[in-house]
Parts: sequence; structure tokens; C-alpha cells
Amino acid sequence: MHRGEFTSRLRRDTPPNLACRNRVRYHVSRVAIRLTGARLVTAFEKPGAIFDRRAEWDDLVRFVRDEAPGLKLGIVRGRRRHGKSFLLEHLCRAAGGVYTLAVRQSRVMALDRFARSLSDALGFNVGRFENWVDALDTAVDVLVRTSNGHVPILVLDEFPYLAAHSEELPSVIQALYDRRGPSTGHPAFKLILCGSALSVMSTLIAGDQALFGRAVLDLRVGPFRHRDSAAYWSADPETAFLIDATVGGAPGYRDIIGESPGASDEEFFTWLERSILNPSHVLFTEPDYILAEDPRISDRAIYHAIWETVSNGATTPTKIGAIIGMDAKSLTYHLGIMRSAGFIHHDLDILLQRRPVITVADPTVRFHNLIVRPNLADLEMRNAEIAWARAAPTFSAQILGPHFEHLAREWTTWHAREAGLDNIGHVGTTVVACRQHHGHVVDVVALDRSSMPRTKGARITLLGEAKATSKVRNLHDLNRLEHIRDILTDQGWNAADAELAIFSRSGFADDVPRDVDGIHLLDLADIYGVTTRS
Repeated sequence: MHRGEFTSRLRRDTPPNLACRNRVRYHVSRVAIRLTGARLVTAFEKPGAIFDRRAEWDDLVRFVRDEAPGLKLGIVRGRRRHGKSFLLEHLCRAAGGVYTLAVRQSRVMALDRFARSLSDALGFNVGRFENWVDALDTAVDVLVRTSNGHVPILVLDEFPYLAAHSEELPSVIQALYDRRGPSTGHPAFKLILCGSALSVMSTLIAGDQALFGRAVLDLRVGPFRHRDSAAYWSADPETAFLIDATVGGAPGYRDIIGESPGASDEEFFTWLERSILNPSHVLFTEPDYILAEDPRISDRAIYHAIWETVSNGATTPTKIGAIIGMDAKSLTYHLGIMRSAGFIHHDLDILLQRRPVITVADPTVRFHNLIVRPNLADLEMRNAEIAWARAAPTFSAQILGPHFEHLAREWTTWHAREAGLDNIGHVGTTVVACRQHHGHVVDVVALDRSSMPRTKGARITLLGEAKATSKVRNLHDLNRLEHIRDILTDQGWNAADAELAIFSRSGFADDVPRDVDGIHLLDLADIYGVTTRS
């Protein structure tokens, strides 16, 4: 098609209201160059710049390559620094999509920013928009007409910033979908909404919302699991464990911290001193940035207080309220916001109907409340060495201990087959009543694949103990697990054949039997997959 024919057809196919209302100017020469240039990439191999994320990349590619008619909607959500935007930017480069990023600004400014982003991507000026109906209609029309045979893609990143001042936007997208969806016969088009405010993104497609039943992709981008995180940081198991316990698996932290620490205690302290313990570093006040993700939170003091009390061991609304001076009912709203935003977890006993245990979701927040806040004066005066010496026992007992237990459960969920444990279903913790010992907390409990949590008589396939102390584990730990297994069997659980696992950061004494069927001894190397022993 020569330029004159292209111009004539494009003008003929342009709706009068689109040309008039939005003053769209089609610069044919620039469009033709754009359509025949690098924008049309047919290869969808995962770019080398993206570490891991194979499943997420494949899900996105499958979504955008679907050529079935009509507009289809995708949701991408996850916390800050987990790499959502990085994934979507690379996707748009590979697939010829248009990526737009919203920021905190007024409605008029947001519409102008969207128009500029669209114009820059297309290579010609689409004018200004007075409302989101015109903006999205124009975007879809123009992207379809200039697609040159590939499926057009439009990404609205940080969508909650747009919805904050344009509450009608989900309904506008609903109407757009109803006019152009799969059943209408319109050309294929992919619209992706992305955001870090989990409370907003998770409710977009809920049953009582405008977009319910309209999304075909709901991709959750989480932190790296422990083995992926170790590979990302290029760290040995011990160092990887310390990093994971401190900042978790968010890949974005490596970009702002730099290389991983060395293997010695001194090198780990130096790494902390120049990052999370440094009052000039952005991570020093990371909890403030995390709270800023949720547009519903204005007064942050109460949420900081909840984080602090939970980090220090208050695990129920009653205990939290007693410390911060609020009754449990008054806390319900705030706890609900924090849970829906992914700031706290509600961990349920896997065997018993108990009240959930509330824990802090983000290791960085836990570290801040247990290490940084209590030593704020020394850290702000650059006395990090004094502060760290004071905080080291807390770091070991209240951060490394619980985090090692978490890694033991994560290993059981994802990697237990390496030890011949093939029948692993739900994994969690429980408390076992015992008159002789005043009860036992069991760090790892795995049910078989056919059993449901909190169902009497469920079959237990694994019981585990996890210890991150400097003490080697001995025969006493194994005897304790055998005792717990007997109690659970007597209580009516199908636990007689449960295998036993001891997870130890510091190794095992000679009296612990090795190479015995049904007994698994696992150290950090096993957990991180450096060696495999059963």
C-alpha cells in the first residue's frame, strides 16, 4: 500500500466524532515508519534481562498472543519492587504494545499524561482528552487501526492512581468491554490493568464490582521464593538466608542495595550499615513507602503501631489492641485494610479451629520494627555498630528463628519430593496439647494431597521441627517429634505413618540416626538445593 492509498483509507475509516472530538491528527509518514519498524516483534522469548519469572512471562505471552476477536481484559497485581512494571515494559517492547504509567496527580493532569504517552508511542499527536470515555475509545480505535496485523496491547500501570480521582473508570472500562468484548465481533485488543495497591486491584474483579466476570487474566507477581532469591543475589545458602530474613525476596531491593554481602558476620554488618541501617538510604524508611501504596491510608500512625506490636509478638486483635490502646472491635477496620493490602498475614492452624495468628507479611517491615525503630537514635547518629551489637540477639531470636521455620515450610511445599516425600498437600503449623509438657508448637505439619485442613481424621504425612540456633540438633529433637506423632495419633489424627523431619541451621549431633527410612535431616544446603540428602 503506497502512502496516498494509506492516507485515503485511514481518513475514510476514521469516525467523524473521533476526528472532531479529539482532534486526532494522523501523520501518515510517521505511522508508516512506526508500523514497519522494530515495533512488530514476532519473537516472544523471555528477554535475558528478566531473571526467572518464566511462568509469569508465559502467562502474559499467552494472553497477548490470543487473536480471538474482541477486547480482553487482564489484571496484573503485586507489591512494590516485585518487578511487575519491568515485566510489562518488556512485554510491550516484544509485542508492540503501548505501556503507560500513572502517577499521583489530578484528573486533568492524568488525562494529559495518558494522551502524551499514547502520542509518544504512536508517533503522532492524538490531542487532549476531556474524560476517560473519550480517552479509552480513542486509544482502542487508533491502536487497532495502526496495528498492522498484530494484536494491539494497552497497559495502564499503577491503575489505582487513576481510579483514586476517577471513580467512574472501572465502569468506563466495563462499558468499553461490553461494546467491544469477545461477543461483539470487534477486532482483537488486549487491555492490561496493573497496580501495587493490592486492596484496590484485588477488588476490581470481585463479585460486586463493575469488572466482575470480564477479566481473563489475573496475574499475581510475588517475591522470589528462597532458592530463586539466592540465585538472583548469587549468594551461598547462609548468606542467602540472612538476606531473605532481612529484606525478603523482592527483586527490586538488589537494585537499590547493590551486591550481596560476604559470608562473614563482619561483611553482613557492613552490608546492613550501608543500606537498611543507614539513615540516608531509602530502605531506612521503607515502611512509609509501603503504606503509601494503599490510597485508603491517610493517617499512618495507627498502621505503624499495628506493625510494631505484631512484630513484637502480639498475634491477636485483643493483644494488639491492649498494647496500642484500642479495643479489638475498633481495630477491625484497620486490620481489614492491612490484610487486604497484603501488609499482614492471618495464619490458620492446619489442624484445629483456632483464631488466626497475625504476622507481618514483609520481612523488611519486620526488620525495621524490631531492629531499626528501637535503635533509631543511635542509627541516626551513625552509631550503627553499637546499635547492631544491641540488636543482634533480637535479630537471631525474633527474625532468624521465625524465618527459618518459614523456609522449612516453603521447602516442604515446593521441594519435599527431593527427599522422596511425594504425598504433600497443605502445609502449616499446629499446637498440640500435652499434659506432660504443657503443649507443643509444631513448626511443620504436612497433610496428604486428599486431606483438607482442620478436618478431623486428616492424614498427616510429615511432622517437622526447625531450629536456626547455633546448637546442633540431637536425638532429643527426634524423640520429641515421635512423642508428638503418638499424641496426634491418640487424638484421632491419621498420623501413625507420618515421617519426621528436623531442619537445622547448625547441623546434627552424631546420635541422630542417618539414612533411616521416614527420618529426614535437612540443613541450609538441603533447603537451598545445594545438596540433596534424605
